[in-house]
Formats: sequence, structure tokens, C-alpha cells
Amino acid sequence: MRFSFYLGGIFCSEKDKIATQEVSKKVETPKETAAGSLQIKAVTFPECSPDFQDYTPCTDPKRWKKYSVHRLSFMERHCPPVFEKQECLVPPPDGYKLPIRWPKSKGECWYRNVPYDWINKQKSNQHWLKKEGEKFLFPGGGTMFPNGVSHYVDLMVDLIPGMKDGTIRTAIDTGCGVASWGGDLLDRGILTVSLAPRDNHEAQVQFALERGIPAILGIISTQRLPFPSNSFDMAHCSRCLIPWTEFGGIYLLEIHRILRPGGFWVLSGPPVNYENRWRGWNTTIEEQKSDYEKLQKLLTSMCFKLYKKKEDIAIWQKSSDNSCYKKLEVPDNYPAKCDDGAEPDSAWYTPIRPCVVTPNQKYKKVALKSLAKWPERLHTAPERVADVRGGSDGAFKHDDSKWKTRVKHYKKLLPAIGTDKIRNVMDMNTLYGGFAAALNDYPLWVMNVVSSYSPNTLPVVYDRGLIGTYHDWCEAFSTYPRTYDLLHLDGLFTAESHRCEMKYVLLEMDRILRPNGYAIIRESSYFADAVATLAKGMKWGCRKEETEYGVETEKILICQKKLWYSSKQSSI
Repeated sequence: MRFSFYLGGIFCSEKDKIATQEVSKKVETPKETAAGSLQIKAVTFPECSPDFQDYTPCTDPKRWKKYSVHRLSFMERHCPPVFEKQECLVPPPDGYKLPIRWPKSKGECWYRNVPYDWINKQKSNQHWLKKEGEKFLFPGGGTMFPNGVSHYVDLMVDLIPGMKDGTIRTAIDTGCGVASWGGDLLDRGILTVSLAPRDNHEAQVQFALERGIPAILGIISTQRLPFPSNSFDMAHCSRCLIPWTEFGGIYLLEIHRILRPGGFWVLSGPPVNYENRWRGWNTTIEEQKSDYEKLQKLLTSMCFKLYKKKEDIAIWQKSSDNSCYKKLEVPDNYPAKCDDGAEPDSAWYTPIRPCVVTPNQKYKKVALKSLAKWPERLHTAPERVADVRGGSDGAFKHDDSKWKTRVKHYKKLLPAIGTDKIRNVMDMNTLYGGFAAALNDYPLWVMNVVSSYSPNTLPVVYDRGLIGTYHDWCEAFSTYPRTYDLLHLDGLFTAESHRCEMKYVLLEMDRILRPNGYAIIRESSYFADAVATLAKGMKWGCRKEETEYGVETEKILICQKKLWYSSKQSSI
């Protein structure tokens, strides 16, 4: 389906944090624009109702009743049709303050920024968080680590030495609470994607991002998670309430798909240590013993091996041994090996299949033990770069070098890069993660987004020790409003304007950008003025800059979102 440009494609632009005076050189609204650039009329977007302050368009609780309760699939992504899309600016909550800066934010955030009492009342005995005056404090507790998350992770590190020598770099935490586990691992050089669904009360992902910890809305249900196969070094579930042994172990099959060979799956909570814990689980010892044995049998059938078990923690390792996967080819075996028609990396609205995605034997350097250790891994050309059209070791090295030069230039245009003003960053349409790699020495993290319509480069991003997700920018991103400090895009409108409506992409950028946050929009000269015009209608200030090489065909917009408050009465 094609749209005219004005009806069609605007992609998300990212905001770069910049002092107000830095953005003061406004781009003039084009009236008679020079030949060769897009002409667009000025527009002013209205405020949304205050009821939209935490609006997540594709995971909207108000629309859940339209969808099936089977396997909680109503909590998966269900985006509104075009005629229901909002064309307004999402306001912050009453009393919103600019977020506390990293690293202080790891331990506290403003209550009015995430005004949910429910999680505080329900989880106070687990030491997840507590309200104190105008702030939420995060003591670092959790259901399975009442002695604090650092003590819990120390126990884990004792069991998995690779967590302290650079072997393990990327992790996923399913059912992440307020992301204390992922937050603790940041100090140990491990980058975690914390995953939790949207729900009516527990704004788990919003808390995580407010703290400055990587997180994304999602649930293991009927669709694959938006990550490539063989990507994470480690996966974790701490009493995450996912019914691992139900539905033929289909959720375990998805964990198996996204873990790289040699990667670890860590489980704490039922049924682990059932012998000593069953009385507190409102169950019987026989029931928990049966659950544990069923779990072990399913994991073994998928080529997981029990690696280590101590007290409340059990660890399994995904096999790198092809002889185990060969056994899955036996007729009537369950789970069976996925057939060749099941593309391992297809993960955007792709149903989870009840089969094992087996490691491709052509790869010799995808298994955990074969990768360079962090941080050498960051600049080592991954084996899977050869799967990308035009990809090679040389192309990877060139891209790596190019982004070092570009980020040096960005730093001159936006001195806030590298300061505590910028913590949560998104590269909206990355190739190999070069932008993120060039920012690696700064106190920030980057969510690398690869378009579901682009070449599949996300495995390369993960192989170099970075994190990211597949996404289609014609739709809303899986996050809460006001969760990123800087958005960066490189030719997104040029690439996607034939599919996506420009104003909706920009409005989505506005939704996910924090007040006073920044966008660096690198675009062809054809689109730059039109983007600036629409940005002005969203209360952004933008200025147009030259690229590092001063080419006429490409410009850089440095934009900043203003802090404003709703002029309407909240009904919340």
C-alpha cells in the first residue's frame, strides 16, 4: 500500500540534548522552497488529553478486550488502525520533573514522573521500591533476592565465571520487575534488555527506563520476540511467572531460539529448590517435584544441559554440540527440528513455532566460546556480516571508522553528548551498530533499531556485544512516553517515506522523547526542511547544520523537545 508523501512516510527522528541557546537558530518554514526539496505547509499539533500521559498505542489496555486471553496474547502488540491514530502531543503527568540523572537515577526517581502507588504497595515486602517523600527509591531487592540484587548476582557470578571475564556481554531478563538485575549487571560490563508487558498497574518498563536501565515492552506469548536467533549470551527469569512447562514448552523454545550456542538460561524461583521452598509457594512438594522434573525433561529435549545448581539458582546451557540437534530429526520426536521454511531470524509478527531452531553449522564463530571477549568483541567483524548483502569484514571496518568520524562531529554540534544529560539513546535505523559503538566510552546505552523492511543486520549488532530490536516505524515503538534522551536517525525518511506517514513517525518520536531531550536527524536535503517544519509544530526547536564533509545533498538537524505541561484538566 503506497501513500503520497504528505500522507505517507515520516520516520522517527531522535532528539539530541542541547542547551536551549544551542537550538535557537530556527529553521525557517519553507514557503517557496528551493528546487529539489520537499515543500510542506506549517502545522501545529494539539495537545492530547491528559488521560494519554502514559499512552502506549500498540499495547493499550483500553483495547485489550478486543483480543484473545489465550496465552495472554491480548498483551502482545496490537496497533490501532490508521483512522484511530492520534495526531496530538502526549502531555507529561501533572508535576512532572526532568528526570534525575545517571548514576543517581539508578537508585531513585521522581514519584510524579511515574505516579503508580500500586506497585509500591504490592511489592514493598520484596524491597523492589519504596516511596519516600517526592521520590521512589530502589533498594535493589526482588522476590528472589531479599538480601539485595548485588548479593544475588554475586552468587550467580560464582556459578558462571564467564560473567566476570568479558565472555558474557548481552543478556535478556524476562519479567524484569523494576530491572534491578539488569541495573546491577551494567556495573559488571553486561548489557541487559529488560522485558515486561504493559499492564494496568505495574509500569515495570517505565520504571526501568526512568532509572536509565535498558528495557522494552514485550511478552513471550504467541509471537516471537523481536530479536534474531543466536543473539543473547544469557537469559534470566527470577520468579517471572512464565509457565515454562505449559503448551509443550513453547516459551522455552523461544528462549532457546534467541540464546546463542553455549549461552546460559538462569532460573530462580519455582520449581527450583522446591525441596526447601515449597511451603511458601502455596503448593505441595509432590506438585513442585513433578514440575521440576517436567522442566528438566523439556530442557534436555531441546539440547539444554544442566550446568550448575545451587540453592535457589539453577543454570542450564544451550548445547553447541551438533550431535544433540541431529537426534531431533528422528520421526515423531518432540520437539522436532524446525524445517528450512522457518527462517530463524524472522521475528516481527512471526508466530512462535513448536519446534527447535537449530544452530546453523556453517557458522564457526557464533557460539559463545568462539566470540572475542568484551570489549575486543565490539570492533571485531562478526562472521554473520557476510550474510548481509554487500557485507564483508572490510565493509564492517569502514562503517566502524565512518561512525567514529560522525560522532566526533556530532559531539561538536551537540556538546551534551557524553554528559549526564544523555543516558537513554536510540539509533532508529542502524546498520551494524556503528553509532552505538562510537559512543561506547560515554555513560549511556543505545537501543539499536533495525527496520523489519531493511536488510537483516541485527545479528551483527548482537555479535559485537550491543543490543537492539526489530521494528517497523510505521507503527509505535514498544515503550512508554518520555523514555529516551536522544534519538538518532540516518536517512530514515528517505528510506521509508514511501511506506510510512511522516507526521506519524515524528509524533511517535515526540511521544518517546523526554522533555528537553534531543534528536539528531541526518537526512537528505530534500527532507530536512519539511522535517524541521513539522518539528516546529510539535514545540521542538531545530537548527540545520552541515555534515562532517559539508555535502550539499545531506544535512543534519539538531532538535530539542521543549518541556511543557497540559493546559487541560486531568481526569486521572
